[in-house]
Amino acid sequence: MLLSSSLPLFSQRKITGKALDTNTEEGIQGASVTIKSTSEGTLSDVGGNFEIVTNRQLPLTLVVSYTGYRTQEITVYEAEEPVVVLLGLDYGSLEQIVVVGYGTQRRKELTGAVTTLSQSALSQQVVSFDNLLSGAVAGLNVTQSSGQPGAAYNIRIRGGNSVIGGNEPLYVIDGVIIYEDASSSSTSAGVGRIADRLNPLAAINPGDIESIEVLKDVSATAIYGSRGSNGVVIITTKSGKKGRNNVEYQYTAGWQKVAKKLNLLSAKDWAKVNQEIYPVTEFDRGPFYGWTQEQLNALGEGADWQDAALRTAFIQTHHITASGGDEKTRYLLSGNFTDQDGIILNTDFRRYTGRINFERDLFRNFTVGLTANAGKLSQNGLADYAGIETGGGSNSLGYVIIIPKTVPIYNPDGSFNYNNVHEKGDLRYGDRTVNAISDLVNTVSQNITNTLVGNVYAKYEILPSLTAKISAGTNLVNSTQNFFGPSTSAAGFLAKGYGSVGNKRTDSWQYEYTLNYAKQLSSKHYLDVLAGYSTQTTYIERTTVQTTRFSNETLGYHNLQASEGLLAPITGGSESVLNSVLGRVNYTFNGRYNLTATIRADGSSRFAPGYKWGYFPSVGLSWNVNEESFFKKNDVVNELKLRASLGTVGNQEIGDYRYLDTYNTTKYSFNNNIVVGYVQSNRANPELKWETTSQYNAGIDVSLFNYKLNLVADAYYKKTSNLLLNVPVEITTGYASQLKNVGSITNQGVEFEIRTVLADTKNINWQLSANIAKNINKVTDVALGAGYIIQGNTILREGEAYGSFYGLVFDGVVQSTDDISKIPVPSRNLENGIAVQPGDVKYKDQNNDDRIDLDHDRVILGSLQPDFTYGFSTTFRYKSLTLFASFQGSYGNELYNALRRRLEMPDVSYNLSSALLDRWTETNPSNTVPRAVIAAVTDLDSRYIEDASFLKLRTVSLTWLLPVKFQKAPNLKFRGIASAQNLLTITKYTGYDPEVASGTDAGVYPTSKTFSFGINVSF
Repeated sequence: MLLSSSLPLFSQRKITGKALDTNTEEGIQGASVTIKSTSEGTLSDVGGNFEIVTNRQLPLTLVVSYTGYRTQEITVYEAEEPVVVLLGLDYGSLEQIVVVGYGTQRRKELTGAVTTLSQSALSQQVVSFDNLLSGAVAGLNVTQSSGQPGAAYNIRIRGGNSVIGGNEPLYVIDGVIIYEDASSSSTSAGVGRIADRLNPLAAINPGDIESIEVLKDVSATAIYGSRGSNGVVIITTKSGKKGRNNVEYQYTAGWQKVAKKLNLLSAKDWAKVNQEIYPVTEFDRGPFYGWTQEQLNALGEGADWQDAALRTAFIQTHHITASGGDEKTRYLLSGNFTDQDGIILNTDFRRYTGRINFERDLFRNFTVGLTANAGKLSQNGLADYAGIETGGGSNSLGYVIIIPKTVPIYNPDGSFNYNNVHEKGDLRYGDRTVNAISDLVNTVSQNITNTLVGNVYAKYEILPSLTAKISAGTNLVNSTQNFFGPSTSAAGFLAKGYGSVGNKRTDSWQYEYTLNYAKQLSSKHYLDVLAGYSTQTTYIERTTVQTTRFSNETLGYHNLQASEGLLAPITGGSESVLNSVLGRVNYTFNGRYNLTATIRADGSSRFAPGYKWGYFPSVGLSWNVNEESFFKKNDVVNELKLRASLGTVGNQEIGDYRYLDTYNTTKYSFNNNIVVGYVQSNRANPELKWETTSQYNAGIDVSLFNYKLNLVADAYYKKTSNLLLNVPVEITTGYASQLKNVGSITNQGVEFEIRTVLADTKNINWQLSANIAKNINKVTDVALGAGYIIQGNTILREGEAYGSFYGLVFDGVVQSTDDISKIPVPSRNLENGIAVQPGDVKYKDQNNDDRIDLDHDRVILGSLQPDFTYGFSTTFRYKSLTLFASFQGSYGNELYNALRRRLEMPDVSYNLSSALLDRWTETNPSNTVPRAVIAAVTDLDSRYIEDASFLKLRTVSLTWLLPVKFQKAPNLKFRGIASAQNLLTITKYTGYDPEVASGTDAGVYPTSKTFSFGINVSF
């Protein structure tokens, strides 16, 4: 018995070795060392040393890997000799493991277009991971919706496919499917006075992210079916590693300041313009009537309202992580606190997040796991001025900008000045007016969001090649909006105080059941088959309460019962269900030829009966040319791969119940009583069905010069059919529009990526990455007789890009020497008998009928679609110092500068742009800025559709390993961090910033330059 029980001990073998960096020959801590085709393994220690005890017979193969290095396979024939494994940096090898939908693949087996974000980009200090994607991926365009801390980014992968169906990519975070569309204001709880929306994805701390993969073509995204039409972003968070316990703490602190200020008229210059345009009769005199130039000069610069609203803002983050594991258990716990003050008074962002990743092998073939991220986000922002007549101020910042500098901000005693003698809009009552700085300081405009993204799963290895997995995931979002405008504010001025509280709860539950068979059938045949079923249910409930006329404003929105006027409360809810069946086959022959075939069927409750199910197939092929016998092995071309794919995906992001007749309540007077009635709000469409996008992609991957130069090129074509669109309907129906499946949009383009190593020695490593992409977006069918739909200042027209601006062409200024009889007259002037005068605006007469009218003389003035986007980054390491810099650029896109249009419209109540210093006068015959005269109505023209091309130095960071050693704690490391964001912007755009996701700049929150310093401690 003793001998028998001891036999396993004698059969055990101990394999030792060391993992070293090829260049520095220093040990690599945390390298994964496993026995090939088994789960046996360990991690290397701080010196790179490892040890594996196994019962397996020799020889055996060790697989050694570490993030950022090429994986090595070493065959061990004798256990007595230590194994030395040299790992070289991974500059794009096809052996790299890539996360794809419902699994992983080696890059050499991929048939789709998948980009992995570099570790250098992932390590940057940003508040939200959206910012990590800026300029980092070819074909992915990232645009800020606002400079407000905590605001969302708009992300487009290979252009926008839909008009109202949503264009944001699908996010998959640790297996949980999340769709967040910034344009739909997903965090909005119904309080319309809050100008900004909070980004729920900001609850994901960038420091927790292990990898980000961007899936761009249909072969990669079709496994997500209807969810993948706009591309997929897969985020995998960090997890614990067996064999090592680690604790890491990082603190960073810094400051922010506005990147650019607008040039506005000084007090004396504005008074001069006011003097020119105000009617100066005996009975109607302007405030500066009869003033001499000396008196005007005495006004000087005046009060700088813009400067008073801005500040240098503080930002800090704390992040702590504990991780580790043993042979059966892996764990990671992390926490983050971010505190970011906004560069505008009384604006800020706070984030509290906690994460747990846990996995345990209960038995040899049975594993359970949990990933969960909980976060609380709080944002204080600007107030919205919609419906308030202020002469063009769209929000509380816009009102600051247009206050004339002749108006003092404060009284002599330091209190706010509430008497603006020039105000003539809704914000005047007798001698009392609103003070724009007081409005910023005292108005509460708050978004609070609590989120939980979690996933519980179990994996059972039925056979060595057959694995079953069950997972249950959730995405819970509870949003609260609190708004209070005191009687001194714009929102509460006429209402004698206005308060509102909104709550919205979104519960999304996801259940998935998959079966995966993966086996090397023979030396030539490898097969990976996936089959599964998933169901996702989303519940939404919302409540909003609004009150006015407060007797006591001390407690603000905390005391809505202190009001006399209660507006009707609003409640609502909806439910949607998506059931899916999915299948995928990956087949590789002889390591050269790869096939991926995918099918997914989605059944959505958002479409009409008989049209609920959509079927989305795809096929992808790739050829590893360098594996062919005819391909001569050489030192120039290391790897060469050709790819092609085609397939169809869908889109269901239209909201709930759009195929049904829906009704809203309304109140009206009947027999001297207030009664409740119902008004139909949506016209049913019993044929509402899926919007589908067919895609084609061809690509090539090349690695040259021992992987020092890596090139990726793709060409694609996408056509979206059965476009979900609100189209005009007959007026006799009682509706202006109805949601239908009409028309189509195409996107076609090319993408190029390059990654190169410029230097690679023991002390120096220098890498450069660059990408450029061109996408052509075109509306190919509107399915209407006219072939177009005018949507405000844009037009949806066949043959043109979506988001095309529509207006008149500015043709200069009428001069005294011009023949007035030959100047095309605006039709509005003809109707009112107003003659054209020198100094007036001239517009181009497109149809040569000697008059200017909107029906015949408006043309397309440009589009928000860029001609191409690009980005590049560089990482330079010298010993323990690492410098990283990234740039992002866009060329050829236009932006409607509505704020500039407002600031260049002469006015006697509100301030103006300094551009009016060059206005037309008899002594200054300007041909760009017309004379100072009040125009009751102006039409959009080409002056205000500006070139928004830009190049930004997005990020610069410097990290260094501090030379601090502790004898009793040799694993303790200190790393210093210095970084800056948005240091430089090169652009012709005259507004605050050329990045405005909506395409219309009505005075959005400006962007800021950020500088921060920090320290990272790990042991």
